[in-house]
Amino acid sequence: MGQQLLNHESKLRVYLHDKPEFPNIRRDSSSPCQDPAVNFQEHIFGDSWVKCHTVEGKNVLLQQFMCFTEAEQKIFTIPAQPVVSFHIQVYGDFKMKFVEEQDSRPYIKGQCSLFWQNDHILCCELPQYESDFFTLHFRSSHFLDMSHRFPLLTEFAAQVTLSPFGILDFYISNADESRLAFIDAILHEVRDYHTSDQRYTHLCECLLLQSMGLAVEVEPFPSDTLRRTHDSAFSVLDDHELTDEQKLRVESNKRYFKRDRLIAEFYERKKEFEERKEDRAEYNAVMKNIANSYHSVMGKSADILAESYFWMAEKLAEEMKRFDLTDKEKATVVKAILTLCDQSFELRAPYMDQLHFYTSYTGQPYVGDLEMREFGQILDMFIPDINLPLDKLDGTRKGSAILEQYMQDEFGFKPLSHFKERGEIDKTPKVVELYHLLMQHMVDELTITDSGDFKKSDLIRVIDQAYQRDDLSLLLLVEVEQLTTDADYVEQQKYNKICLWILALDEAIDEWDSVEYTKEEERLLYLIDIYYASSDKIEAVKRRVMKTKRIYDSMVPALLNAGYALGSISKKSIFLLTAESLIAMAEKPSAKE
Repeated sequence: MGQQLLNHESKLRVYLHDKPEFPNIRRDSSSPCQDPAVNFQEHIFGDSWVKCHTVEGKNVLLQQFMCFTEAEQKIFTIPAQPVVSFHIQVYGDFKMKFVEEQDSRPYIKGQCSLFWQNDHILCCELPQYESDFFTLHFRSSHFLDMSHRFPLLTEFAAQVTLSPFGILDFYISNADESRLAFIDAILHEVRDYHTSDQRYTHLCECLLLQSMGLAVEVEPFPSDTLRRTHDSAFSVLDDHELTDEQKLRVESNKRYFKRDRLIAEFYERKKEFEERKEDRAEYNAVMKNIANSYHSVMGKSADILAESYFWMAEKLAEEMKRFDLTDKEKATVVKAILTLCDQSFELRAPYMDQLHFYTSYTGQPYVGDLEMREFGQILDMFIPDINLPLDKLDGTRKGSAILEQYMQDEFGFKPLSHFKERGEIDKTPKVVELYHLLMQHMVDELTITDSGDFKKSDLIRVIDQAYQRDDLSLLLLVEVEQLTTDADYVEQQKYNKICLWILALDEAIDEWDSVEYTKEEERLLYLIDIYYASSDKIEAVKRRVMKTKRIYDSMVPALLNAGYALGSISKKSIFLLTAESLIAMAEKPSAKE
């Protein structure tokens, strides 16, 4: 083959192809040698693809490969000039040979090898499915220079000088996790900083020598090194930005999805999200209809029964004082008192004096959480002009963002982070970039009132709150919902951002699954089944509520009679039997309805 020799002022290059020949790409032998930088290429060979991160230097070329093949696939590495190569098999098995040879040599996970490739074409036989590997290529003249500084390489250098043929068995050993971490560190440093070629070469030399068992010390990171600027914060993904679970999902996407397949996966996930969103909206509409019908038919009956339960609890507490009870007997009566309170609170939210009575027996705060929507209803009662969108206070991050922003606008409340932050410097670059992007697209969501104040929509409230909380996932979700109906917009986005879109959609779906029912929804859940099981839907619900109302109405006088009768009980045994009966009645399944 025609040897492609580059002068020493150009970067070292080794090409990848699915044929044992130079790929049909421009090879400029006069290209100047600039500082090394991480480049990414995606090679597609039929149903197989090889994703490669490359760092080109004057004397060293680093290549990190991630491969997925539907069937066994041969790829060829073709050096533009003689090189000494160092290979680490990171994942999966692997076979390798020079094209002139008959037999391939196997490499297993964790194995590393140093060999003299010269300018010969190397055939890499990829197994079906997954295989990852890493390769360092040293310019032969530089490797000879290294042998003068490190005697460990002298014998190998002699072979490089004397042999015109490739030699695959220079050195074989195993690489541990620290070597793989070192590779990642090199890639991150070169990606994020303007690393000099001298520094990059030093790091690669240390990686090779440490892998061969030589204890060489890595020079400290130069403090005056400038950070690289990227056209977008989404050009890179830093490990510290993701949880362990998110890292696994992103790595899975990067391994199995080409860009077009990743976009298709995004649309599939978005469709699932929108279907779940529609289902949730339908459920909320049905539940609202059921709740309205329930209150219309039930009237005050549930509230009166709740009052009766609590009155009975107070009577039990009052009459208990007449008896000399042991600690065990007193515990039984207290359990009955708390059981009556719980039944009351299930029917209606407790008042403050009722909570004080309840906690005087429990000795700890009431565990019944106030749901977001119920809290919003209380705010609406005390602040008529706040006009909270109660239907949006659904327990999700969006609902929380809307509520917190209304409270900030009304009361001037600010999160603690607001007082500590120093503008955008306290935000992650991705949050800042995405916040400004969304605000540019959402100018119609801001209006100016007659008094000159800005009035913002609930969508802007969500964006503002996500920015304050440095919540990238919520901003990504807003972007997906608002901007990705435009297919061209999706096509313009970086691979990393599309990966993060999929993560945000998954988290939103998971969030809906984890949102708990409100107290009222729990009380009315049995009516949902009736609604969907009946042909006349809401009328069947009303009939069932009317039946429940009659039961409630009949229970009130029974409770009152039982309460008044407590005063006439003179025997402790009968009093305790009454308390135990109240506990047993509450534990019956029918008592929940």
